[in-house]
Amino acid sequence: MIAGGQSELEIITPEMYPKQTEIAEHPAKRKVVCAGRRAGKTTLAAVMAIDHMLDGRRVLLASTTQEQSDAFWDKAKAWLAPVIEAGIVGKNEARRILTFGTTGRIRVKTGRDADVLRGDFADFLVLDECALLDPKAWDEVAAPMLADNDGDAMFISTPRRRNWFHGLYLRGVDDTGDGRWHSWHFTSHDNPHLSAPALAEITHDMTSEAYRQEIMAEFLEGEGAVFRNIAANLTAPETTPAEHAGHHIVAGCDWARQADYSAFSLVCRDCRVEVARDRFNQIDYHVQVARLKALCDKWTVATILAETNSIGTPVLEMLQRLGLPVRGFETTASSKPPLIESLALAFEREECRWQADPVWTGELEAYERKVSATTGRSQYSTPEGGHDDTVMARALAWQACDRSPTGGIFV
Repeated sequence: MIAGGQSELEIITPEMYPKQTEIAEHPAKRKVVCAGRRAGKTTLAAVMAIDHMLDGRRVLLASTTQEQSDAFWDKAKAWLAPVIEAGIVGKNEARRILTFGTTGRIRVKTGRDADVLRGDFADFLVLDECALLDPKAWDEVAAPMLADNDGDAMFISTPRRRNWFHGLYLRGVDDTGDGRWHSWHFTSHDNPHLSAPALAEITHDMTSEAYRQEIMAEFLEGEGAVFRNIAANLTAPETTPAEHAGHHIVAGCDWARQADYSAFSLVCRDCRVEVARDRFNQIDYHVQVARLKALCDKWTVATILAETNSIGTPVLEMLQRLGLPVRGFETTASSKPPLIESLALAFEREECRWQADPVWTGELEAYERKVSATTGRSQYSTPEGGHDDTVMARALAWQACDRSPTGGIFV
């Protein structure tokens, strides 16, 4: 209800179903919503936007297409029609802005280019169908925009294979952080308001792959997916150092750059099983070193293979002075392909058992191979906006399992 003159005007928005309500009421500052078509993503965003505007917050929605942004805009206008007509909520159709009081605002923008967001501001940002947006829209533009007021963001999309949106989704799945990120997944079937005839209409003539992506909201393999047979390898049991007493334990170590994660993978070379792992970011360097040393002391690690590109030779020498049995691996255009291909082959042959974890598995699933048009060489990387720290940690650990490492440059 909003006061208008001598009376109160009621704003009637659709009743949200439980999944939508859970998302709207969750305290996370960064909400990632992966959902099928017609699952209620736009309705959820519009209801939340109105609530934020009426609380005096500035809302900005950016969508990739005119059709998508129109759907949001039309819903918000229709539900706010009584207070718009009464002059309580202002409307600028040309600029697609709704205003309430002195600070409340909803603004709708359209465009895949990250520059569409430049120069704006928000307390609550919605990136609609963001799997189609340039990842720079978040990394370089939107995230700094929200920093001033510690604003909130919601990323909603139907997946488009395992691109940067998949990376955001994995970040919200990872429950080891500070609770700022959280992810949800639901299918078109989860929407109780979507009738069977309507669902049949949108699925008519869909291929099985399209159905899995568009309706079931599955992140499908990239066209150049590197790792296959992943599930069959995720069978490592819970274990203890005592069960591997006297065994040769090796570790792969990928150190974080500014926005990346540090990841450690420990593998028993005798049993061919991953026994421990760790992943973290934004931790002081000295804490990272102490964390690695504690892990290695616990498992009596005999060999650590660490990528030197991110830590450099001086840091490598510091680790060695601390008594850590560390060697360096310099990742280059020629050394990385055999490193990754060796791990991929191990998955194909089921040569090692690895621990199951949604984030670590997601990075394996998203990893891609591309062939350079100029050199003809294979190039391996995660999709733009994603992370590959856990993949590199495991690849280095597997390399260290080989008694006669080849294909790498050791320092």
